[in-house]
Amino acid sequence: MWFSNLICYKFKQDVTYAQEDFEKALEQDIFRPCGSQDMTTFGWTKAFGKHGQMLSHFSQDSILVCAKREEKVLPAAVINEMVAEKIEQIEQQENRPVKKKEKDDIKENILATLLPQAFKKSSLQFAFIDQKSGWVIVNSASFNKAEELLALLRKSLGTLPVVPAFANYDLDLQLTHWLTEFSAPEGFAIGTDAELQEPDDNGAQVKLKQHDLSSDEIKTHLENGKRVTKLALDWRERVKFVLQNDGTLKRLSYAEALKDQNADIPKEDLAVKLDADFILVSEEIKELLEDLTKGLGDDEGLES
Repeated sequence: MWFSNLICYKFKQDVTYAQEDFEKALEQDIFRPCGSQDMTTFGWTKAFGKHGQMLSHFSQDSILVCAKREEKVLPAAVINEMVAEKIEQIEQQENRPVKKKEKDDIKENILATLLPQAFKKSSLQFAFIDQKSGWVIVNSASFNKAEELLALLRKSLGTLPVVPAFANYDLDLQLTHWLTEFSAPEGFAIGTDAELQEPDDNGAQVKLKQHDLSSDEIKTHLENGKRVTKLALDWRERVKFVLQNDGTLKRLSYAEALKDQNADIPKEDLAVKLDADFILVSEEIKELLEDLTKGLGDDEGLES
């Protein structure tokens, strides 16, 4: 429930979802386990797992959803070894080379044989929709995985008019400006981790952890033209995170006082606690993002 990485999107128009209709839409793409010949499956599962009954959880203005992926584990090295053995056997017995199409067929047949016995692994991916402010927040460190969840949501709902929230900001410029001035927007403080890179995409990188980012060493890197691609920030001493130049917020950590806020809810009321935690986390994230958007100014970069 405590979102650790954020990939953020914004609706291009106001949205309002009725809970019954939304739930029925998700039911069209409910998760199913892998069949004997499935390599992977992906679908919606209960938002609160065994502690809930619904695929979606509506609370205040937000909607929590959870997608589940199951995939077969077939090590490439094992498959390649079996393919090589089969090819060698054919070439020795029939005294002829095996051409590419036949090699592909051999690999496909081996995969079909192994799939039913393959081990399975599963993973969950959470996201929430803020109907009031128009955010869609995916708990993911990977844009590809976030886009997979959005594609599933779009398939279920029929349409999902969203765009990456920070796509139009020159975050390299913003982060570099903040570190150069050693001054973050109101409500934010600069942390101790950063990454700097020379303007060339293949240029040298400087990775800093638990470092005094106000030091002369950092100033020299900036004066030499390096740009900041990642910067650790502390929001109101409530949430720490790393803002990247691609717009992702990573490595979120929450203040202990915040995490303990619902600690008095009895363990037997876990569904109640999950709801309370979701309200707490979603509201914190929304406030953080609103402050961040305000601090970034207009979406063309630094204000003149």
